[in-house]
Amino acid sequence: MRGFGIKVREAHDRIYDYDVYNDLGDPDSDRDLLRPVLGGKEHPYPRRCRTGRPHCKTDPMSETRSSDVYVPKDESFSGVKQLSFAFNTVSSVLHAIVPTLQTYFIDSNLPFPFFTAIDKMYNEGINIPELPHKSVLDLFPRLMKAVTDLNSSVICFETPAVFEKDKFSWFRDDEFARQLLAGINPHAIRRVTEWPLKSNLDPEIYGSAESSITTELVEKEIKGLMTVEEAMEQKRLYVLDYHDIFIPYVSKVRELENTTLYGSRTLFLLTQDNILKVVAIELTRPKSDTQPQWRQVFTPGWDATSSWLWRIAKAHVLAQDSGYHQLVSHWLRTHCCTEPYIIATNRQLSAMHPIYRLIDPHFRFGPHAQLMIMMKKYIAQY
Repeated sequence: MRGFGIKVREAHDRIYDYDVYNDLGDPDSDRDLLRPVLGGKEHPYPRRCRTGRPHCKTDPMSETRSSDVYVPKDESFSGVKQLSFAFNTVSSVLHAIVPTLQTYFIDSNLPFPFFTAIDKMYNEGINIPELPHKSVLDLFPRLMKAVTDLNSSVICFETPAVFEKDKFSWFRDDEFARQLLAGINPHAIRRVTEWPLKSNLDPEIYGSAESSITTELVEKEIKGLMTVEEAMEQKRLYVLDYHDIFIPYVSKVRELENTTLYGSRTLFLLTQDNILKVVAIELTRPKSDTQPQWRQVFTPGWDATSSWLWRIAKAHVLAQDSGYHQLVSHWLRTHCCTEPYIIATNRQLSAMHPIYRLIDPHFRFGPHAQLMIMMKKYIAQY
């Protein structure tokens, strides 16, 4: 179960050994896909299971990528041959479908030129290239439906239940708050315990630390129902704070063409009816060598301009919520945090140890699931 060798691990091996995350990029295929190594003596976290693959020719610190990556035998999914075939098939379909979807929708100036372009994904369908496996579309029952004839294949995404009931439900503030609370990253919403809201970043580098969401603005938006102090005492004031985690990357992201990023704070009030009401959204751009710090607070508006600015602000928050979930909550705090424990458990504890028996059902298949996430260069490309 233990191992310290450097040889390439084989499928029949049951060796658990530590390695750093040095396979996030693919510099041999494209120098722009070079990625830093995560882990090391200075920062032991994270760790992954060693595979022994050879290092890249263009970067000796990086490990080459492969479609057939070692996973300890005990961590492989049940029915590995069947699932391996299914996964490879799904992967090949995605490679065929995604470029078509990009060609169909993406415009250099406006990805969705009009709202009905979104409807086309669900109603009219999209022609897709000939696929290597006729039954492969059955693998996506919850995402899409397909109609196939002798000449062409048409793919239609399954209409989301909320969208099917009301295609403009995302306009509403109550639906915005509901999706954040019932969505993929609800634990990021925290109760406000200090006022005013402040950043923990260096103000000399990123600008003023104090939020522009003021007491007067909040009490105006909640229309005198209570003061900010009363809302905090009654545990009714909450914040979704993506300011500090995104601000250090804003300037770099904004260098990309047609791309922007802000730090954000979203303030909520829990009403007497126990409904989470969004009160204000603050978007921030840090100061740079050429520009001062920029901050603006958006609130629900009644005229056309302020209403659309409010919707755009909500869209920025949702994009950040999704990105934070995928990288921080899911990958870093789940897979990267768990895999070292999986390796250590199998290296140090007997399979009969009570603690091993307790945690094994929760850890099992973790490395294989992580492998599926890493497959086909998704992390390297995005």
